[in-house]
Amino acid sequence: MLESHEDALKAVKVSLTMDIRGFGSDGVLTKGDYEDVAAAVRYNYEKNVSNYGIFVFDATDAFKEDTVTTSPTYGKYIFDPNEAKRLSPGEEAIAHKEQLGVLSWRHELKLNNKYKSLAVLVLANLGTAAYTDSNIPGEGESLQEVANYFNNTPIAIAYQTDQSKYVDGTVRIPMYGFQVFGSLEGLSVSALEADKDAVTLKYYSGMATPLTVKGFRTQAELDNYFATGAVRAADRLALRFAMARLHVSYEPASGQPAAPTTPPTAGVASVEITGVRLRNYDTYVRVLPPIFSGLSEVNPFTGVEAPLSLNTTDQISFVHPSATDASWVAYVPEMKVTGATNDPKLIVDVTVTDKDGNKVYYTFDRDQITRKWKWKDASNVEHDETRVYKNTPWTEWLQMQTYYTDLLDTYPKKYPDGTKKDVPLLTYYNLVRNYSYEWVAYGVEGMNL
Repeated sequence: MLESHEDALKAVKVSLTMDIRGFGSDGVLTKGDYEDVAAAVRYNYEKNVSNYGIFVFDATDAFKEDTVTTSPTYGKYIFDPNEAKRLSPGEEAIAHKEQLGVLSWRHELKLNNKYKSLAVLVLANLGTAAYTDSNIPGEGESLQEVANYFNNTPIAIAYQTDQSKYVDGTVRIPMYGFQVFGSLEGLSVSALEADKDAVTLKYYSGMATPLTVKGFRTQAELDNYFATGAVRAADRLALRFAMARLHVSYEPASGQPAAPTTPPTAGVASVEITGVRLRNYDTYVRVLPPIFSGLSEVNPFTGVEAPLSLNTTDQISFVHPSATDASWVAYVPEMKVTGATNDPKLIVDVTVTDKDGNKVYYTFDRDQITRKWKWKDASNVEHDETRVYKNTPWTEWLQMQTYYTDLLDTYPKKYPDGTKKDVPLLTYYNLVRNYSYEWVAYGVEGMNL
């Protein structure tokens, strides 16, 4: 069908910029003891994006007044995903795509109308079939319905337990991103119409208008876009990981033996983590978090949804991130932790070698430590000996709970709510997506060089 002159006048081009916000790149991460993760603890294979789907929604009428008197946004506009309606497939189609950098892409979309506000949902690394399935709620359906579909239908998102495939690129880490452009969120419902109009989307002739959260507020911002082609960081749709990263390493403290050398150095003691496992995990990845819950801040003490299908018996093995990195890493679905016996837990194998070359093998489990070693009797006959230590406090760190205290309160061990209450010692925490959980071993009790 030929495009009418009226439709041609309505049609506009917009540009969407998105980038990967990796573990540690924007403050959304933690450690087992709640320290920040160094920039070096980020891996190139995590940045790989092999496929993605873009879902665009008309959000012009998706803002309503928050009438909850106890809410921090009382009397202001909040976003209602039930009122954001999906555009036609043609408007979601990418007319042009270019890579701006290692982690950034710019896309152009051709829209049929000049929408005042748009909501954009991006899913990545699920496989192309996941974005084109005919069962996905289509044109005119709400953003909430689309989100519900992906969260309740474990399609193409079965958890890959072989961690080596994430490292070698055979399997990509699932990602998601969401942003509202031309947003009225946070603006008082009694604001002047001119103030409301100022934050909605504007379209410029002769160019693909960049999508921005609150619009270009000054001529200088618009001029900067023309000069550099870049929007503000806040206007970039961030792709985040839909899984949590677990990372275990040995970083000896002063006076503690280092990891063994190759070949071994005679007369030098060493400590080596020889394996890490996770027992109990969810066999499906929930693609989206409750992104419309209104939470502005999340951390491991944020509530997460019940698992899609918790596996309570199997375990997965961590892998080295590279041939030269002796630490251990694994990527797991977001999980709710309550302290139950089927909750996730770490199992860590350690080999300790003294300066005479004698080895002791430890397996740290949730409620016990197994110690194995060899010794010779008076007749020089070698014996194997094993001892199991039950209910030792040294195994608390293998569970998903706080075990580190800091009187100076420099670690963010706080609940993500308005009161910012400190989290008591041994409180269980959830495995939250896009966080990196770091367990660092500093040495062996009573052992030195």
